[in-house]
Amino acid sequence: MKKLFFAAIAIFLLAACNQQGGNYKVTVTMPDESTDGQTAYITSFDSGDTLNQAAIKDKMVVLEGIVDTTYMARLIVGDKRMEFVIEPAEIAINWQEEKATGGKLNGALNALGDELDAISNEAGEEPTPEQYMEMEKKLGDRFYKAYEDNKDNGIGPWALNYYLMFKELGYDQLDSLVNAAPPRYRNLKRVQRALNDAKALVVTAVGQQFLDFTDANGVKLSDFAGKGKYTLVDFWASWCGPCKREIPNIKGLYDKYKDKMNFVGVAVWDEPEDTKKAIEQLKMPWPVMEGGKNWHEPTDLYGINGIPHIMLIDPQGKIVARQLAGDLLIKTIDDLKL
Repeated sequence: MKKLFFAAIAIFLLAACNQQGGNYKVTVTMPDESTDGQTAYITSFDSGDTLNQAAIKDKMVVLEGIVDTTYMARLIVGDKRMEFVIEPAEIAINWQEEKATGGKLNGALNALGDELDAISNEAGEEPTPEQYMEMEKKLGDRFYKAYEDNKDNGIGPWALNYYLMFKELGYDQLDSLVNAAPPRYRNLKRVQRALNDAKALVVTAVGQQFLDFTDANGVKLSDFAGKGKYTLVDFWASWCGPCKREIPNIKGLYDKYKDKMNFVGVAVWDEPEDTKKAIEQLKMPWPVMEGGKNWHEPTDLYGINGIPHIMLIDPQGKIVARQLAGDLLIKTIDDLKL
């Protein structure tokens, strides 16, 4: 699953004109003294580059600078982060509530935060695959509307990024979308990554031969795939709720077909200890490849920007299905008549 980022951010749906540059001042208030002495960082949402930093003292930190054009930023303290807009304004951040106020764009984001939460909560805490897919569609539509309305300010690139996480476009579609955007979009790192992912999807589309990769322990995908049996490949992570909700479906198939096909998990973007703990808790009997929190090779190769992503490879190593889940996953495997 794509991670849910809606608790403290929202989409500016009103058409907004490009703001002029100027000075910004971000004042962050901490709930207690536990963060005193730590450094607060402002980083670019697009590139991850550090743009400002200061030490926290007496439950507070102030970060000041000059902004030429508005942009989405991340405030990072320790392992915690939140997103907000850097704009020429005095911006106040309540770190406990993860809320930024001050400036037109931040105000609009907060005002519409409840709408995003409502969409993500419509399906409940444990949505069915169908409910989850409907939620993704609604969220994708909202992000696209935000992108259209905010192409010329800091919200536009952020909204486009999340739209692409919910809407998988072909390379030609994405290239056309970027061509219609302001020229600066093509130079954004996240847009470049999306274009690369779209190219990878062409190379690893249904009908193509699978691409091999090796995990941190020297285990290769080719140790399982292309060995004369169908192979189910599950890209997942321990922190991903929808990933874990697919495990019972895979378990049922494993119990039914373990002697007739291969099963392998690919734990991506995850800490090794968390992966091992989840394997034990979920009682996953099939092998799991793992490479650590920064292991992006598998997802880069296959153009995957959201998990779970379940793929089926035929006995000769040809990809026959991608993005399987729920009833579709079960039906696809049962229809093989193994």
